[in-house]
Amino acid sequence: MAGPSSAPAPRPEPLLSARVRRVTCRFAEVVCPPGLRAHHRTDRVLAEFELVLGALAPGARKAMTAAMIALDQGARLYPRARGRRFARLDDQAAEAYIRALLARGGVAALLVQRLRGLVVMCYYELSPVQREIGYDPAPYIAAVSRRRLDTYGPEIEAAESAITAEQKP
Repeated sequence: MAGPSSAPAPRPEPLLSARVRRVTCRFAEVVCPPGLRAHHRTDRVLAEFELVLGALAPGARKAMTAAMIALDQGARLYPRARGRRFARLDDQAAEAYIRALLARGGVAALLVQRLRGLVVMCYYELSPVQREIGYDPAPYIAAVSRRRLDTYGPEIEAAESAITAEQKP
């Protein structure tokens, strides 16, 4: 019998088309902190974004990608864009477009707020970013787990005993 293969596991098929990936990349560059570019984290944020999309229902996933395309194409109507898509705007025009959408209110602002929240969350999910901001939830989780076991330990043990007793023939 052959030993374990040393070949890397195949990468899953990307959820974002090349077009939507470019728009999402540009959007991340605009809405995320400067550390995104300075530390070359765009690809990692996009990978995290794809993981989030993968957890969504297919309809929600399609809605997210459609929202990115609408954001991209909608820039053509923004005067400072001069007919260019969002993905092709320089930094100042792209930032101004996002600010204009947010200031406008309504559905467009809500859409940008939701997309921005999701993409920025993906940025802050990166381990290096969490270390930089001093985010370490492990001690808190351990303390809460201990407190819950101290408080509810007897009830948990009784429930587990009841379940295992029912399962015995």
